[in-house]
Amino acid sequence: MCSSPAIFGVGKPRQVIKIVGNPPYELLYCHESLIELVRILSEKFSLAPDQIIRIVSNIKLNGKQVHVASDESPIAEDVSDNLFINLAIDGAAKTIISGDSHLWKLKEFRGIEIIKVADFLKTKWKSSNI
Repeated sequence: MCSSPAIFGVGKPRQVIKIVGNPPYELLYCHESLIELVRILSEKFSLAPDQIIRIVSNIKLNGKQVHVASDESPIAEDVSDNLFINLAIDGAAKTIISGDSHLWKLKEFRGIEIIKVADFLKTKWKSSNI
């Protein structure tokens, strides 16, 4: 399970983070994804440094670090989003959960499903907790 930084805001995105840090899900990250996360959390969500440190620490504690070697580039509109495609490939993820419209437009890439936060909470998580 790979999550892009756009899902780390409040409400539903935080619910996803709590869920994917536990079996049967696995949160994947790499050094570059953490750098992008810090940038998004500070610039877009205006989180305080202590909040960002807590989130990053939680990811490192509960996630799995992946070395990204793949170099796929299916997203031309925002090439920085390709990092999450490559992270998912190298981490053998089945799903990317994202709040980023460039990623959802793909819907799927090389067998990796790309879904919105709300869709994950409605379908995947509910079906695994029946």
